[in-house]
Amino acid sequence: MTASSASDDRIHLGASWYPEMWPPEEWPRDIARMRDLGFPLIRLCALAWKRLEPSEGVYEFDWARDILDQLHAAGIKAMLGTPTAAPPAWLTSAYPDVLRTKADGKVAQHGKRKHYNHHSRTYRAFARGIAAKMARELGSHPAVHSWQIDNEMSGFDYGGETRQSFHEWLRIKYGDIESLNRTWGLDFWSQAYDRFDQIPLCTASVGSIEVPERHHPSLIMAIARFQNEAWTRFISEQVAAIREFSNAPVATNMTGFIGGMDWPAHFRVLDRAGTSTYADLSYFHFNYTKMDLLRPQKPDPYWVMETAPNWSGGGPLWNIHHDERGVRALTWTSILLGGSMVLYWQWRAHWAGQEMQHGTCVSQTGNWMPGRQAWVRLAAEFSEHGSWLLAHPAARGPVAVMANPENAWVFSIDPIDPANVYRKRIIEDYQMPLKRRHYHRDIISEQTALDPYSLIVCPYLPILRETTRARLAAWVENGGHLLLGPLVGTRSTEMTAWTDRTFGGLETLMGAESALRFTPHWVEEEIDITFADGTSCHPRYWCEAFDPHPGTEVLARYTGGYGDGLPAAVSRPLGAGRVITLGCPLDETCYLKLVDELTASAGIAPVIGGSPDVLACPRVDSRGRLSGIGLVNTVKEPREAVLPAPGLDLLSGEEVENVLSLEPLQVRLVSLNPVSPKQ
Repeated sequence: MTASSASDDRIHLGASWYPEMWPPEEWPRDIARMRDLGFPLIRLCALAWKRLEPSEGVYEFDWARDILDQLHAAGIKAMLGTPTAAPPAWLTSAYPDVLRTKADGKVAQHGKRKHYNHHSRTYRAFARGIAAKMARELGSHPAVHSWQIDNEMSGFDYGGETRQSFHEWLRIKYGDIESLNRTWGLDFWSQAYDRFDQIPLCTASVGSIEVPERHHPSLIMAIARFQNEAWTRFISEQVAAIREFSNAPVATNMTGFIGGMDWPAHFRVLDRAGTSTYADLSYFHFNYTKMDLLRPQKPDPYWVMETAPNWSGGGPLWNIHHDERGVRALTWTSILLGGSMVLYWQWRAHWAGQEMQHGTCVSQTGNWMPGRQAWVRLAAEFSEHGSWLLAHPAARGPVAVMANPENAWVFSIDPIDPANVYRKRIIEDYQMPLKRRHYHRDIISEQTALDPYSLIVCPYLPILRETTRARLAAWVENGGHLLLGPLVGTRSTEMTAWTDRTFGGLETLMGAESALRFTPHWVEEEIDITFADGTSCHPRYWCEAFDPHPGTEVLARYTGGYGDGLPAAVSRPLGAGRVITLGCPLDETCYLKLVDELTASAGIAPVIGGSPDVLACPRVDSRGRLSGIGLVNTVKEPREAVLPAPGLDLLSGEEVENVLSLEPLQVRLVSLNPVSPKQ
């Protein structure tokens, strides 16, 4: 059975509900309150394996059908979760090989969640089985809207079965042990192997100054790839099992940003990109940066499948939204940036077990928890304006930052500096300055189509595959504007250094060779990168100086230090486009100076003017023309935005001029008046 088109007919707001924790007589009361709020969607079953299959091969689905019947009668849809994040005790007791083994050799115990080994053939068979049984028994129910695979997947396994699978994976990839030894350069420190089964399944984690002698970087990179390929297989097997009996769209919820899990690869076997997001109002940018990452993953809107309705409490409490204004601001942000669903975790507080103190919509006694006014208002707004939002989707491009998990792994293996954390550098140094300047931007992977973009920023990509290099070159020749570096193209896909040219042939695209590389560590303040107009800044972490090819322009030079007088930034035309290459990280002023030059050349303008604290979310019509802008004031003080044209605030019904004020944490959805070409 093929997947449905997965097109949305409305914006969905709802929550995760665990009715298995409550007697059946409580269910109608909960459903009535969901209906009172106007929630059109509820997530079910994600951790209910024991209730669905109380013992091996014995199934109980009547209770789940009863709930679906009641939800359908109330006009509420359901997302069904495969319960594989919480294997029951009968499974882990009878088949202990399904339990995850940690890097230190300790085997996980039953009693928490995500304690399974995603490599285990036994566990994958049981996971396929329960997914298929759920789809057969429940998939055709009219209340079923969609499916979720597992829950917040993450982690690696280091047990015996996994180690054997890893050795077989290496054998298939490299053919014979001598080929692996040569490819990884294992004569270093006498690390060469005689057999594949000698290769350790070591911890694939961050090295540090305190532990300088880590395992071989090529080995760690191979382990990370192997572990992630198994996660993609784990997901795709459950998708295939569901597909036999249901064509409802399938998603799962990403955790984190880009790190241990290769989420772009996992999303490719799903119908929708999805996420859990719990960054609080003080770190609001982590939420919308994640949404910039989700938006280009799929042509359909992404889904926010977990966020707190008020506060989070998986241990210490943190007040995510601060107040109801914050609830509304984050929920609207999730939709305005390209989503069509927000589900709160969770509906009703547990009366036992973990996370009893977590914020919910309803208490364990059935009383309303803080946030009700915001939820009612949001549900009403999404009902009223959902059609407009779906007909005017979030824009794609015109600016992108390229990032991928493999390069996050590179900087875990060789961090260069304690502050050089990949996630932080991508967000704080490259994505957030674009947001503050109000350039609409996506975070894309190497597999993303480049056509929607006029400017692509490629920092911190030591591993840049040959196919990506060729695609970028063709895109530039057709008029693209590329900002390369720092630390791009310096490693092969095997995490080794090039021996012929420093950038392994990327020099042709850059229009320059490496003249010198050095670290500014401890002498940053003694080195300047100075541009022709006198703009300057100090380097950080790493410096590359260039030897330009004929026709390549020098934009900035190092002053002081090892690279004194050498080019620090170069520019070359290529076809109808342009490539600028940076030798070191710049501060925000110098970075935006180059971005502004490239956007001006590419004909890109900021979405709005005004305060950098205002988040601008452009919406387009079916022909890709700007039709409206969602605005969110992300701080607790009034701010101002300057629109490209007057319009109508759909939320208030107010006609607005170009200059628009926003109250603290206020949300506006402005349908713009037509903009003339001169504007």
